[in-house]
Amino acid sequence: METVEESLNDTAHILSAIVEERLEQNPLTYSKFSETLHSLFSPVFENTNKRSFEAKIYSLLKTNTDIQVYITNTKGIVIFDSEKYREGLDYSKFNDVYLTLQGKYGARSSKLIDTEGEGALFVASPIRYKNQIVGVLTVIKPKTGVIPFIEEAKKKFWRISLLVASAIAILFSLLAYLSFRPILRLSKYVSSLRKKEKIVFPKLGIRELNELGKEVDLLVEEIEGKKYIESYVQTLTHEIKSPLSSILASVELLQSHPNESTRLIKNIHEEGKRIQKLIEQMLELSSLEGNKSISLEERVLLYDLVKEVLLNFQSELQWKSIQVVVNAENQTLEVQGNRNYIYLSVENLIRNSVDFANENDTITIGIQEETNGFLKFSVMDEGHWIPDYALTRVTEKFYSLPRPNNNRKSSGLGLSIVNQIVNLHGGKLEIQNRNPRGVLVSIFFPKT
Repeated sequence: METVEESLNDTAHILSAIVEERLEQNPLTYSKFSETLHSLFSPVFENTNKRSFEAKIYSLLKTNTDIQVYITNTKGIVIFDSEKYREGLDYSKFNDVYLTLQGKYGARSSKLIDTEGEGALFVASPIRYKNQIVGVLTVIKPKTGVIPFIEEAKKKFWRISLLVASAIAILFSLLAYLSFRPILRLSKYVSSLRKKEKIVFPKLGIRELNELGKEVDLLVEEIEGKKYIESYVQTLTHEIKSPLSSILASVELLQSHPNESTRLIKNIHEEGKRIQKLIEQMLELSSLEGNKSISLEERVLLYDLVKEVLLNFQSELQWKSIQVVVNAENQTLEVQGNRNYIYLSVENLIRNSVDFANENDTITIGIQEETNGFLKFSVMDEGHWIPDYALTRVTEKFYSLPRPNNNRKSSGLGLSIVNQIVNLHGGKLEIQNRNPRGVLVSIFFPKT
């Protein structure tokens, strides 16, 4: 609207200058002022109103002119009106006329008629004759001709505002994501430490957060290290107490009952081996638990590895008349990982099946490729069920069930070691009872 007013001001002054030029060339008395104005402007406005045109201004089409003009004398009485209905009216109290007659800038925004809704802009310019103001020329621009441009400008404004707001929102979201992602990674890492999950320290990209994360990591390691040592010392003491007591009792009996030396020496030897195996397994497990990751660069043929492990059980299998069947749909299936650890896990699973199997049972070992991207290694026996209360606990450290042949418990570390190895290889361990009897233990290794 301010731009329109500025244009109307220019137009009013140009028209005033034209009137003044006519007055200079044809000096007239005030009585002939109205006649001069009609002869000057009436033909122009009549011709203009008859003109037909099409002007595409941006997105709007304009087909006619709508500017109006009226001129008053020094008393504010309209002596010329392009629309004819204002002539003779007293406009001396309207700002455009009133201020201009005082030598000031005169303009107003008013309704053209009482029933008209939008109104119009009125901008005036003085008409001078011999440096005296002899009249006021007012140019009128109805707002109905301006409002479509204003509405179009509003639409453009909102469209641009929406685009800018969207761009700012996207940019802010991106900055927020880039800013908070390292914090979320660090939070996830700390949460995994609390859950005792083994994950590699993430790349955070912010030096301060990297330092904070490493300090948290070291703190957790120190705290867990102390708890770990305390737990292992207590457990080792408890587990060794029983075989050690048995050894000491056998030594005392050996002194007083030399005729029982064969049986007692055998007992000492078995309990000594039990302590030795317990210590070896604890060292193995502590090594596994201390590793957040291991080298998984070797390609291991599962079928060949199983055959190698079974050689260690030949005498025991023959003694208990246990038959082992290896079902491998593809003998060339490979697992990418650490061969020593995979060997250890396979050996532990077969050891458990042999220990819990009855005479003349069959142990079935399966190697097959799954459709979900895993290789499945399974050991299925026909021995005793695992009690329901123990199914979810058999992978816990030092949790053991009595062997059916002698009711003695193992160290309870075998399945815990297997579970740690499987986790380090990114796989999963499943243990379930079979119907009508027996247990199925499966390891799912990621396919190479």
